[in-house]
Amino acid sequence: MNWAKHNMNKNRNTQYRPEQILLYKQLRATRAHSELLMEYTIKYTDEQDRNMVAIVDIVDLTKREVFRINGAIHNTNKHEDKDWEQKVYLEKWGWKVTDIEV
Repeated sequence: MNWAKHNMNKNRNTQYRPEQILLYKQLRATRAHSELLMEYTIKYTDEQDRNMVAIVDIVDLTKREVFRINGAIHNTNKHEDKDWEQKVYLEKWGWKVTDIEV
């Protein structure tokens, strides 16, 4: 089990965030024929051939688009670098990445 999901389970946090649910509902209304999933895991490899994992807030599998909802924690240098690197690799592997700042 990956670290993020382990901590969610450990802390009994099985709820989706309100902003995540709101975006999911909006996407459902505008993309009725798309396969939309929340908390979706995408595995990819980086330039050093390391196996990496991205857990995206919402994914549209039909359009190969991921939605990342970025709160205040994403404004730290560590998270900005990680988010940027993750976006580069996801796009390299054919995903469109849409970041939403909250």
